Parts: sequence; structure tokens; C-alpha cells
Amino acid sequence: MDSLRLHIPWAHGITLIPNRFLDEYMLKANGEFVKIYLYLLRSAPSGNLPSLSVLADKMYCTERDILRAIRYWEKEGLLLLASDDGQKLSDVTFTFPENHSKEKAAAAEPPKTTPTPEEPEPLKPQAVPAQAETAAALPPQDPLTPDQVKKLKEDEDIVQLLYIAEQYLARPLTVTDTNKILYFYEKLKFNTELIEYLVEYCVSKNHKSIRYIEKVALSWAQQGISTVEAAKETANQYSKTYFTIFKALGIQNRNPVKSEMEIMDRWLHEWGFSMDLILEACKRTVLQTGSASFPYTDKILEDWRAAKVHCLADLEAVDANHKAKASSPSSQKASHAKSAQAKPNRFNDYPHRDYDFDQIKKSMFQQ
Repeated sequence: MDSLRLHIPWAHGITLIPNRFLDEYMLKANGEFVKIYLYLLRSAPSGNLPSLSVLADKMYCTERDILRAIRYWEKEGLLLLASDDGQKLSDVTFTFPENHSKEKAAAAEPPKTTPTPEEPEPLKPQAVPAQAETAAALPPQDPLTPDQVKKLKEDEDIVQLLYIAEQYLARPLTVTDTNKILYFYEKLKFNTELIEYLVEYCVSKNHKSIRYIEKVALSWAQQGISTVEAAKETANQYSKTYFTIFKALGIQNRNPVKSEMEIMDRWLHEWGFSMDLILEACKRTVLQTGSASFPYTDKILEDWRAAKVHCLADLEAVDANHKAKASSPSSQKASHAKSAQAKPNRFNDYPHRDYDFDQIKKSMFQQ
């Protein structure tokens, strides 16, 4: 295949990028795929494209990467491909189905029903911590068999997914990386678009370890998340959660930094605290320290975790027990003794001296 013939129904002399491409397709696509699409679009007025090898050299990628991108846009409905007699790709035609996006949205949305007066409108599901109990049961984390892995790697979509993951992680995938990604696909039943967004989301949070990515994947699976849209809604919910905690600590006019997000993620995901408890810990932090101290709040929650505090009722019991101990006679006696020993008064707050008064008198008579 020396060259491809390109066909475009738009005006020559300029490169037109339809707004629908920017709004509906570009944001969710891999950056390399977008770059290749735009270069094809730029080359379309001439009617021909250099050979794939020349194009690959220009774009610092492989011919396989070019074909992968072209097939991706074909699957999205933006390109029509044709082959020659030798079954080699020969023609690429740009297209935008008129009702493509509307049909996809209609197929994805369940039919809407109007609630009866006796039945209130169902509440939208809210994001929950990864450790909280949910209705969705996770499949056992048994490793895939070598035959399963081999079969999945023969799927063009899986090959493309692994390539995209490598681009986001900026390193070759290890065997563990690959097996985890295949586990998300085969066992958690995530589609390739959701897994791609999963990796992109974690990398955007400066987390490139497969262990962190797996934790997020399991959290999404427990919440029943199966689409990119649902995952984005959950991510936005957690962003709102960060700023709710910031507000409780009196922090304004700035975004959380990485270390602060990691601490808040620990409270929410690893320790599984509800927002009520976290906000109560923030309130006590400000009352005790007069400032926004993440270490102080973290210590409060760590103590509550050790005391097995799971809700405000548990906290009330812990506070009552602490108050009872503090007001006991033995505790008060020990407190007073410690206070008396520790606090000097104005009469003894100076170094004491020993005087020999007999010697002083003798000295005075001798003068």
C-alpha cells in the first residue's frame, strides 16, 4: 500500500474541524488518535496521503499505531474505510452521521417513567467510600489463565487498550499491569472505554501504580459503575467532597494539593469514614488549634478508627466514656497533684538560697 486516497465533503483550502468532533469525540479519545485524525483531516484536500511508513516517521509512531487510530475512528463512525482487491486499505472517507450521537445517547439511556403521586421520584445514587458495603458483589480475584490472556490479546480492541494504557503510564506494561487490566475487562466487566478513562483518571491524580488503579476499579465496581459518564459523575462528587472538607477547616480560595488529597482519600477510601464524622473531626480541629491542621484532624480520625467509631452514635458513646473517666475522683486527684507540681507560684518561682544566720551576726559584731 503506497498511499491512501482521502475523500472529504467539506471546502478546500482550510481545515475545518466540526464542533461535534470537539464536543462529542475529542475529549474521550486518546491524544495520539486525535493527532492522527487531525493530520488526516489536514491532508484530505489534496486527496492523497503519504504512505503509512512516511506518515509514521512524521508522527514518531509505528504503522500499526496509524492503522489502530484509523480503525478507532471508523468504530466511532467518523471514517468510512474501503479496501482494494488485495484487501489492503485504500480509501478513507470522512463522515458525520447526522443522528449518531443522539442514537447512542438514546440507546444508553433507560426509558423514563413518570412516578405516580404515591411513589416519590427515585433518588440519584451518590458516591460512597470504597470500603463501604454496597449491593454489588465483586468477583473473586483469581488470576486469568494463560489461555484466557492469550485469547484476549488477540482482540484488536484489547491490543489498542493496552497501547493506550502504556501511553498514559509513560512506560511499558509489566505482566502484572497487563493481567490487572485484563481482569478489569474480563471479571469486572468494564468495557475498554471505561478502562481507558480509569487509567486516565488515576494518572491525572498523579497515581501511576497498578495497585492504586486497581483500588479505584474495585471501588467503581462496588458502586455499580459501568460507563464513563457514571465514573465522571462519581469523580466530580469526590471533588466536591474535597472542597466540603476544606470549607469545614476554613480553607478557601485554593485547590487541595497532592498530599492533602492523599490524606482525604485515606479518610474516605481506606478508613471508610462518613462525611459526618470527617466534618466533626474538622470542627474539633479548628476549636482546639484555631487553624486548619490536617495532621491534627488525621490524628483525631486515627484515634476514632482505633476506637471502632463508625457513626456519630459511636462517637457520642466514646465522648461520654471519656467524660466519665475525666470526672472520676481518682482522675481529678491525679490532675490536681500534677497541676500543683507543675505550676510554680510567685512566692517560690525563684532559686532558693541557704543562709548561716549565726555567721552573719558574728560578722556584724566584729565590724
